Amino acid sequence: MNSEKFPRGNRLPVLLALAGSLVCLQLAQAQPTILSTVPATGATGVSTTTTIVFTFSQAMDPDATSAIFYDSGFQFFNTTDSWNAANTVLTCTPDSAFPPNTMISWAASGQNPNGDSLGGIPIGSFTTGTGGGGGGGGMGTNAITTFSVGKVHHYNQTSSGSPTLDPATPYDFSGVTSLSSNRTATDIVLTLPTAAVSNLTQLPLQPEIYVLYGFNTSLSTYDATFPAGDYSFLVKAATSNQTVVVNLPTANVMVQPGAPHLTNYPAAQAVDPSQSFVLGWDAFPGGTAADYIDVDIGTAYGSPNPGLPGALAGTARTFTIPANTLQPNSTYASRLGFFRHVGSTNSSFATAAYRATYTEFSLITSGAGPLILTNAVYAPGTFSFNVLCSTGQTVTVEYQTDLTAGQWRTLLTTNSPGSSFRAVAPQAATNLLLFFRARTGM
Repeated sequence: MNSEKFPRGNRLPVLLALAGSLVCLQLAQAQPTILSTVPATGATGVSTTTTIVFTFSQAMDPDATSAIFYDSGFQFFNTTDSWNAANTVLTCTPDSAFPPNTMISWAASGQNPNGDSLGGIPIGSFTTGTGGGGGGGGMGTNAITTFSVGKVHHYNQTSSGSPTLDPATPYDFSGVTSLSSNRTATDIVLTLPTAAVSNLTQLPLQPEIYVLYGFNTSLSTYDATFPAGDYSFLVKAATSNQTVVVNLPTANVMVQPGAPHLTNYPAAQAVDPSQSFVLGWDAFPGGTAADYIDVDIGTAYGSPNPGLPGALAGTARTFTIPANTLQPNSTYASRLGFFRHVGSTNSSFATAAYRATYTEFSLITSGAGPLILTNAVYAPGTFSFNVLCSTGQTVTVEYQTDLTAGQWRTLLTTNSPGSSFRAVAPQAATNLLLFFRARTGM
């Protein structure tokens, strides 16, 4: 279910006739690039409600070009995107404010109308300020340093049946340190419960983040390599060192969650984007309010992070995607995760340990057909007609007495009970001239 986000540029073969012979040349097709971004990469003190503007060197294909935004914990943030008339400027407006004092990374992908992939360096980051702007600086703007370890199992669901273990990366482990803004490190080392020692890798675009990532296709090898027990982080610095231990509880104390199972998988393969859609799953076995459930529908929509309003506790069974959030005729690489976690926080650092299991699946939207107004009938005092649409589709019928008068007025809004419905306009009793139109949504 993984996809290549930054495919290589295309090359165009050209044949030239030279002195009666054919010579085959490979000419590099000019790739589009990002000319500038606002805010600029590396900017600090950025407003939490900023819009992000990308200017491209060529006109782009709006249906194939987008950007994703995420923080150091790989929590994604949704945006509403718009293009200028020339399709050279993409403006991304966050659906909700970015968190304050946080480094936000972005990655863009796409192509021009000829299919030439975005080139250059389509990644960057900026750091938000304290809420409306200001602040920032240093290596990120984290208030305290965090240390975390986690084990994740990965499954795929492709039918109503049980999910199956992902064959490529079924088991992975991560150990992460995110430094507070007032400190630096020369190196960070993680000692595993097995006494094995690994140097963490510093992320180039998020230099306050150091990570150790590992995966295995053998559960026994994976558990032997990353067992329960004490994981000791050693932060080395020029003036002083710090050691912090994070305990990963044993599997019988912190039970690895079972694979999440969607209860309405077939419905998720034909979602009407004009309607709200409720994704459902079997109960999280043993799930409590202290546990956490994560839902990600591609990069378009997802459940709130723990601690935020609307976050899904381990007892949740459903998640609602609002109407008109998703695009028609689209496939979203999605996932549902069950988390168990423990941790602690003091004035200078926080620790977290977790076990999680994700099920990945495709959510597919249908394409709403055109709305057709037909079978008009006039009777004294009323005018009526049929609207042909899809069953359950949200349709708003509007009217106007003068096309130059400005805003259209609503005649009715309905979720069609069938493939058509009858619209009746009593305004015909007092107006000799009426205009009607129908559109999807409210």
